[in-house]
Amino acid sequence: MVFPNLTAMCGGLGSEKLLWEANQLFLEYKDTEALEKYELLLSEHPEQQEALNKASIVCGRIGTRFLDDTNKSIYFQKAYTFAQRSMWVDSLSAEPNYVMALSLSNMCQLVTIKERMVQLNQIKTYLDRALSLDARHSGAWHLMGRWSFKVANLSFTEKSANRLLTQLPLPSSTNEEAIHAFTKAIELDPSNLLYYYDLARVQREADLKSECVTTLQRALDQKLVTTEDLELSRRCKMLLQEILKVRAS
Repeated sequence: MVFPNLTAMCGGLGSEKLLWEANQLFLEYKDTEALEKYELLLSEHPEQQEALNKASIVCGRIGTRFLDDTNKSIYFQKAYTFAQRSMWVDSLSAEPNYVMALSLSNMCQLVTIKERMVQLNQIKTYLDRALSLDARHSGAWHLMGRWSFKVANLSFTEKSANRLLTQLPLPSSTNEEAIHAFTKAIELDPSNLLYYYDLARVQREADLKSECVTTLQRALDQKLVTTEDLELSRRCKMLLQEILKVRAS
């Protein structure tokens, strides 16, 4: 006797379970396991946009953990490919525009100066679109903070490369705009330690030591859930000790 495919009869219940399992691993930063499940789901449902978006994010997170450029490049390229596929499915939602900006931001670490300057303009376009579609997207605000800080502190070489090698206007921003964006991200997601850490680093660079201390103290008050949180908490403690030592000297 041949038994019917119960998953198919249940209207994709198996797919929903697989997505739920992948999302749980995603939240726990078990990125390799999560990616396997997202890829399995996408092999059957290649236009499942939530899986495409989160597969792109986890590829970026995995790539960031490697020290060598070869493995970074492999995963950053995969993140970009997933983001592209998500944009093809629906480019009029905030999340696919955010993951496209995020994948380009990661790739900026490995490309030539000319390519980096081109991508900085592209990142801003996608982030502006994401925030116009969802002004409460904390991830987009955080990435806008990183973009603003990077652009506010472009090197002479990067500025010259933009002028000589591209036909694009030079991106412009300030540390104050970066601080505003990070502050907005924290307002929307006050439990994310990375947002506090990045804000504190910009405040340190802007010589806002009192504000930096307050930010780090708030970060250390947050509940630690994942191993990523433990590492970020350690970095926040180290930075706080550094700032307090400077203030005391």
